[in-house]
Amino acid sequence: MKFKWLKMLTVALAMGSLVATGSQAAVTQLEGQAGGGIVPWALLSGGTPTASMTWVDTGDYTLSSLAVQGTLFNRVELSYARLTFDTGHVGLGQVNVDAFGAKLKVCDMAAGIQPAIALGVLYKKTDLDDNVLNMFGADDSGTDFYIAAAKVFPVAGKNVLLNVTIRATKANQIGILGFGSTTDDNYTAQAEGSLGVFLNKQTVLGVEYRMKPDNIKGVSEDDWADIFIAYFPNKNMSIVAAYADLGDIVKATDLGSTGDAGKDQRGLYLQIQANF
Repeated sequence: MKFKWLKMLTVALAMGSLVATGSQAAVTQLEGQAGGGIVPWALLSGGTPTASMTWVDTGDYTLSSLAVQGTLFNRVELSYARLTFDTGHVGLGQVNVDAFGAKLKVCDMAAGIQPAIALGVLYKKTDLDDNVLNMFGADDSGTDFYIAAAKVFPVAGKNVLLNVTIRATKANQIGILGFGSTTDDNYTAQAEGSLGVFLNKQTVLGVEYRMKPDNIKGVSEDDWADIFIAYFPNKNMSIVAAYADLGDIVKATDLGSTGDAGKDQRGLYLQIQANF
């Protein structure tokens, strides 16, 4: 079943603390950019270099990410992430994805209704086995383009962060299964959203949701979602825990096998990040 509206709660609404207080550590999106766990935001990382480690365990699969990022002249954010997807019981071994990102700040958040706005680009390359890529008719690399808008506003005495991102993409499972296919090699626009509440200056509770395309005939992609809590012990560190719902990812039946491996992937999401 595809989730098509705001449901994915993610680990990094904490990035809004950069806007709300200017004193907290940030959180890194899975593909390396400043943002929520699965959604890039219209906010840039801090001026100092940032490193993060993310781990997702859904039972059949594990997904890890090592990322670095930094911002130049308070205008351009550059990032790199190495994602490693262990297919476990499905038997494709480990699949690595390199993600190179750049984000340009268009404007800052201002009083009234003006949000922060940013434009981003993300080049990704997978090392998935060529035989599997050929079976899907997918390319091994692709580029996402997005625009994001973010705003922090008060509600009932709390700061609330809302971020909306529109992404043009060909990626299959964020690029793990390549890009495009013989049946659909066109870009599609996908909506992503984050909503978080600052319980206090050190703790954020929120939700995030990411829509995903269906490029490969017969292999339906579920949207991603999770619920999280982020804690900032000091201005140089953040720790996030979430319950992630990633739907069906590379089911055994997609590869001509039998069994339930790959179905209903839900589990724990953890991230630790340090700013230097």
